[in-house]
Amino acid sequence: MASGKNTSHERKLLESLRHAVHGITAPFACGGTFVPKHPVTICFPDKTQITVSRAKNTYEQEQLLRPLVARCKPAPFGKGRKTKYDRAVRDALQIKAEGGAFSVLHFDPAEAGILEQIRRELTPQVPDAPIAELYNLNVYAAGGHFVPHKDTPRGGDMLGTLVVCLPSQFSNGAFVLKHHGVFQTYDWERVIREQAEPTRIHWAAFFGDVDHQIKEVWGGLRVTLTYLLRRAPNVRSEAAPAEAPAPLNSLVRQKLRDLLDDRRFLASGGTLAFPCSHLYHQDARFQRKQKSLSRQTVSSLKGRDHDVAAAAMAEGLEVTLCPYMIENCADETWQLEHFPTPREQAALGYQMEPEDIESALAVRDSAEDAGGFDVTWVDPAPHFNWAPTMYPGIGKGLARAADPDLPALAHLHSCEYSATGYFGNEGGDIDLYVYAALHVAIPPYGEGTRAVRSPKPASAHSSASGKRRRRR
Repeated sequence: MASGKNTSHERKLLESLRHAVHGITAPFACGGTFVPKHPVTICFPDKTQITVSRAKNTYEQEQLLRPLVARCKPAPFGKGRKTKYDRAVRDALQIKAEGGAFSVLHFDPAEAGILEQIRRELTPQVPDAPIAELYNLNVYAAGGHFVPHKDTPRGGDMLGTLVVCLPSQFSNGAFVLKHHGVFQTYDWERVIREQAEPTRIHWAAFFGDVDHQIKEVWGGLRVTLTYLLRRAPNVRSEAAPAEAPAPLNSLVRQKLRDLLDDRRFLASGGTLAFPCSHLYHQDARFQRKQKSLSRQTVSSLKGRDHDVAAAAMAEGLEVTLCPYMIENCADETWQLEHFPTPREQAALGYQMEPEDIESALAVRDSAEDAGGFDVTWVDPAPHFNWAPTMYPGIGKGLARAADPDLPALAHLHSCEYSATGYFGNEGGDIDLYVYAALHVAIPPYGEGTRAVRSPKPASAHSSASGKRRRRR
């Protein structure tokens, strides 16, 4: 929401723009199914092959896959930089794929067309489908679960995660994703039990900063393959022709043009700030002095963030991605010069005084809250949510309970992150998620994209025609 210094006229224009932005449909996850020609088989270096196929019931499924379970180890979780084991947080078994510990026969995400579908649904602005990197195999037996968490970033090119559920019988164990109060649930246990094809697999893909959990498994074995989704390494510098723009994206452009053409809106110029819908982590393109987004760098933005930035750029406006650091242990917000580099991130401690944070990071400005910066917020400024919505009460003081009935808008721009206070699938020493906002530079009225357009002069032909008509 715009700060109080804006006039009622400006607030009315901003409200119209805000409604257009909220109308953008930008999914944070997608999913589907695939029927392989042969059952998916897990292969090990010792030549052992274990086929994962549907048994008659959950008891028989446990017996059938005992050789696979015997090769698994307890799965850890990450809390900040530390990797821990606590069955109250995560109760699961896993086999990591690193070092060729196992491979997969009869299934490849690219050949199955899954990666192209992910591109179309999650990143239609990018011409190349993401790359899938086999990460691990997870097994959740009776009592298995994983509390809500984000996937630990694994490099600046990491886009998200692909989870493939193999046709093993289990009960309960729903896969629940949540982003800004919006839920998406994949109830695979029921469809595996009822599907006609015993080899059919199910999958879900989502951005890495999306919160997700696995509800408690009551019986059987929930077997999944996890792939890291990385951006294609050879993305063409000139983006391929964009798919047909959504009408709502056109509406955002129109609302921006209404602001620019209004001589009373920020007549002397200023900065519009759009809080990002997603968190971002270390991308080398953003770990340097800030500069305007280009056609190539804007493609790195996710979901609605991309659509808003692209709409502003289409109107000839300069857009930058500005990172903000909001810690729960300090009553202050920092606007950063750039996303923290690995060296700067390493200097962040569990609890830090404000002056220590300002020494560790490249701080551009600070304020008691994000609303104190010299920008005009289109939506509420980012803030820290003291009861993070992705962490339900799980006991042992690991997280605070949250009210699940709060409306989604109450969570829309809460910065539910601190350098050490979120759960991941592993500890992270390299990357961290940072809140960000799109800063759109608005020139003074009459300059740049707000230059006053003078009416076109009448052509010589039409002028002469007019004279001939008058002579008559």
